[in-house]
Amino acid sequence: MAGFFVACEFALVQTRESELKESANKDKVNGKKVPVKLKREIYMVTHLNDYLSTTQVGVSLGGILMGWVGEKLVDEGLEYLFGLPLWHMNNGTVESASAIIGLVVLTYLEVVLTEVTPKNLSTAKSRFMLGVVCTPLHYCHKIFFPLVWLINVSAEQTVKLFGIKMADQTDESLSQGEILDVSRNAVKNGMLDRNDYTYMVRAFKFNTKVAKDIMVDRTQLVVINDDDTDQDAINVYLTKKFSRLPVVKNNNKDQIIGYVYNYDLIRQHQVNPDVKVTKLLRHVITTAETTPITQVLKEMVKKHTPLVVVVNEYGGTSGIITDKDIYDELFGTIRDEVDPSMNEFIFKQPQGTYQINGKINIYDFERFFNNEIPDFNKSDAVTLSGYFIAKYPEIHDGSVINLGGFKFKITKVVNSFVKWFEVTPVHERAKKDLEDKKKAAIAKQEKKPSKQGSQSANELS
Repeated sequence: MAGFFVACEFALVQTRESELKESANKDKVNGKKVPVKLKREIYMVTHLNDYLSTTQVGVSLGGILMGWVGEKLVDEGLEYLFGLPLWHMNNGTVESASAIIGLVVLTYLEVVLTEVTPKNLSTAKSRFMLGVVCTPLHYCHKIFFPLVWLINVSAEQTVKLFGIKMADQTDESLSQGEILDVSRNAVKNGMLDRNDYTYMVRAFKFNTKVAKDIMVDRTQLVVINDDDTDQDAINVYLTKKFSRLPVVKNNNKDQIIGYVYNYDLIRQHQVNPDVKVTKLLRHVITTAETTPITQVLKEMVKKHTPLVVVVNEYGGTSGIITDKDIYDELFGTIRDEVDPSMNEFIFKQPQGTYQINGKINIYDFERFFNNEIPDFNKSDAVTLSGYFIAKYPEIHDGSVINLGGFKFKITKVVNSFVKWFEVTPVHERAKKDLEDKKKAAIAKQEKKPSKQGSQSANELS
């Protein structure tokens, strides 16, 4: 009896309301009537306190009955056993031994049969076990209802003394970290595709980033002046291969007045290539460095523009964001035929190290090496150089810093800006050293037989 109610308790707690409702929705979609048992299961899970109280009453009654009946039977059996002439015990000793051993046996049976076994069954197969115990528990709840009601009212008043309100149902809300943990386990168990998990991680990270995290900074901006002609803009386009070019006044990147699109430039070139680019100007919107990129995306959709200028707190241009920059954050970097490659920032060296430009975005660095560095997340810096200058202001040419499984060596500093790093992934270096040692050992082994062979040849001769 107690084991049954323990199984009920863990089946109720372990079964998710969302799982039951999903089953009910499938039946509705398929035009089937939702089974009465499934409706009961949903009701039980959504009124958890009432039914848990029922299980507690059942467990308590079962324990009392087991102690009342079982203790007497075990004691009588043990007293008869120890009272045999074989043991040579007096009555006092027989009663004491029977009481102690009886207590141990009853405790063992109660823990194994009424606690651990039903708990493990309900934990491993919670959905199945809830279906098994649902109907009996439903009627037990009706029978025990007056007592359950009294228990719940008493418990609620007692809990109020501690300033806590009793919850009437399970709270299935999960934090982002918990969702990722559940999803990671689902991937391991084959219930969730790894790509879906990757997109989920990117989506959560997407929500935490702001404009300055993904923008193309002003030092990398390619712009044209407002007095340039269509032909001038096409020449820049053919050289730099950017499909959209910001237009500035007086060659000042802080005065971006719009942008031109290569399609408009080519069409205009067929008519008159000497027209000023201001005739082809398209409107551009601005946003602050700290604007969440989710908000930036909404503004781009609302204003029907693929390009946003990011400005700092003084009104100067910090950089630009295109729709592609945002899509890359969600779906990974997709390079087209004319897109700048990561090789502009990262150069792999023959010895296993990497020559890396300090302008590389921190997120691009982590994405390239498929390795998240926690210290980067604690900083407001956007570029690799920005992080090290802020964290280690005294660094200079030749400085070496070990961080997040990488060895960063400063190879060139220009005007307080780290232009180049020599980066060595520590795990890759260790792997390479191990491979070199293996190769050396194999080569040494191959040389030994040859020497022995030459000695044998000399002996024969």
